[in-house]
Amino acid sequence: MERRSAFIAIVGRPNVGKSSLLNRMLGEKIAIVSSKPQTTRTRIMGVLTEDNTQLVFIDTPGLHRPRNDLDRYMLRSINESVAGVDMCVLVTEANKEITEEEQQLLEKFRSLSLPVVLAINKIDTLQDKTRLAKQLADWAGRYAFHAVVPCSAQTGDGISALKQEMRALAGEGDFLFDEDTLTDQPERVIAAEMIREKLLRLLEREVPHGTAVVVERMKERNEGGIIDIDATIF
Repeated sequence: MERRSAFIAIVGRPNVGKSSLLNRMLGEKIAIVSSKPQTTRTRIMGVLTEDNTQLVFIDTPGLHRPRNDLDRYMLRSINESVAGVDMCVLVTEANKEITEEEQQLLEKFRSLSLPVVLAINKIDTLQDKTRLAKQLADWAGRYAFHAVVPCSAQTGDGISALKQEMRALAGEGDFLFDEDTLTDQPERVIAAEMIREKLLRLLEREVPHGTAVVVERMKERNEGGIIDIDATIF
């Protein structure tokens, strides 16, 4: 069977569930999740290999107006990710109006002639399902999407359909990573991100967004499969 592969950028506003969607598609947690916006700081790559197709996802920071150097760095990360992929998954939230930032993203897609799958996430939060039809019609008039898929990273609804649409866009070509690869990030980076996730959840106001974590040491114990981690929080 001929192999197929694709690089896919997951983009969208902060807090629409991009990282949760990535984790759900992979079946493993590689990207941290928080109710606070701008959780994702750097590009995290996730690899999904199923049958003859390998999808390589790039989870990007949320699109927002930059207020400081960190914000500007994250915005550059988004633009670089979009410019070098085969397709994009634009994630938006059910029952929300289209924002100016999202319209700017659509213009970026149009200038690059990018195939785009629109994922309307958090449909599990909808009380009135008729509002979804209006939202679908509104988005459909803004861009020639390859597909529009209502889904829920929380419950898993629509995830299979979303993956199917992306597989349909994958081009012929060998796998870019070994079949058992899940992410390009070293274990130390994943561990540091998990610690930062707890800081985001437990600290308030601007403090968690100003922190960084460096793992100094990781050592597995002789028994029990427990890993001791020494980390510095800046």
